[in-house]
Amino acid sequence: MGTGERMGDPQGMNEDLLRRLRQLGVVKGTGRLKPPPPPSRPVPQAELPGETVETPYGPCHVVETRYPGDHRHGPTPLRSLLDCPSATLAHLADLPDLAEVDLSRLLFLDTETTGLAGGTGTIPFLVGLGRFEGGQFVLRQYFLRDPDQERAMLHLLSHQMEQAQALVSFNGRGFDLPILETRFLLARRPAPFLQRPHLDLLPLARRLWRIRLPSRALTALEQDVLGVRREQADVPGYLIPFLYRDYLRSGNVAPIRRILYHNVVDILSMVTLTETLSRFWADPEAAGLAPTDRYSLGRWYEARGEVEAAERAYRAALTRELPAPIRRAVLRHLSFLLKRQDRRSEAVPLWTQLAELGEAEEEGEGDAVLACVELAKYYEWHAHDIGAAITWSRRALRVVTGWPPGPHRERVEGELRHRLGRLERKAGERLMVQDL
Repeated sequence: MGTGERMGDPQGMNEDLLRRLRQLGVVKGTGRLKPPPPPSRPVPQAELPGETVETPYGPCHVVETRYPGDHRHGPTPLRSLLDCPSATLAHLADLPDLAEVDLSRLLFLDTETTGLAGGTGTIPFLVGLGRFEGGQFVLRQYFLRDPDQERAMLHLLSHQMEQAQALVSFNGRGFDLPILETRFLLARRPAPFLQRPHLDLLPLARRLWRIRLPSRALTALEQDVLGVRREQADVPGYLIPFLYRDYLRSGNVAPIRRILYHNVVDILSMVTLTETLSRFWADPEAAGLAPTDRYSLGRWYEARGEVEAAERAYRAALTRELPAPIRRAVLRHLSFLLKRQDRRSEAVPLWTQLAELGEAEEEGEGDAVLACVELAKYYEWHAHDIGAAITWSRRALRVVTGWPPGPHRERVEGELRHRLGRLERKAGERLMVQDL
């Protein structure tokens, strides 16, 4: 009998080895083994609000919530959006097709996905769609209890989207719609939203609030612009993919309720944000736009080539209290807007203010030099006042000589000394002509 056979017989085993095995819990037979713990009982999925809808492709869970038109999400009722002219939205978003859209047939869209990076492996497990129906705002949320139900969800989404005239999203162009388009493509179904105008609110929010607000995320806009406060039931967006994966393992719907709430607030905030942007664009004075936002609005108008509207916005901003850097920026943009229209004499007081403000602050010295040079040009070539041109050139040179040594200072100082020398020679020649 070999060694292995001897080890299989407890009687032949070393007593010390047996003792050690017992200490480790190794025993012969199964009589003394502890039974495994009972499996954790998942929370029944029936606790999830909504109902299961049967489709030709299987079931999909749908949660429908209806809000009366006078429901307030922020300071104004939801139905206030319907009072906005569609032409204003079209002009605001630079989407001419929106001008013909019935705003009650705007479809607000937001997705919650299994990942935040996109790609073919990212699945939208919750898609919220909201629109006005019969004076109410109806919000339907399509939820995947199981990823295998995706084809059923896409079937229901197609039906809803085909009834819409245009889509509204927040960062949908960069995130939601590419993901949905991929899912429709993989399911070999046509994406029903590709031929419809799409109003993405994020680029518009960035243009209007990029200077005043450090963040233009929807939750930040809710706090700083829309007057919306989320409840403790909300969940941070970055946690949502992990909560859904946990739900698939455990069946616990409690986190899903929080995700549903997050999605609801996102969509309601889009409605309020659309109305707010439209109101600010249509009449910033009546809408009470913040002074810094008036400057942003002016830049927005100017980028669109709407110089009259840009000038009004800049001038309105200058009548309010502004941080010094913003006031300098407004003076700079407005003065050059006037210069491009050959209205230099109107820009002179703006350049004068800009020079004074710039000299008062170290970070504004660049603006001071710029303004002095523009004034020197104006007095030399348009007002034909060489003495004033020399004065402004010397003032600019005085600022520059206080800068730290370096290539930038050398270049600007060289240009100013060249200008000043030419002006002084020009002044001397005029004196000689007068003496003759």
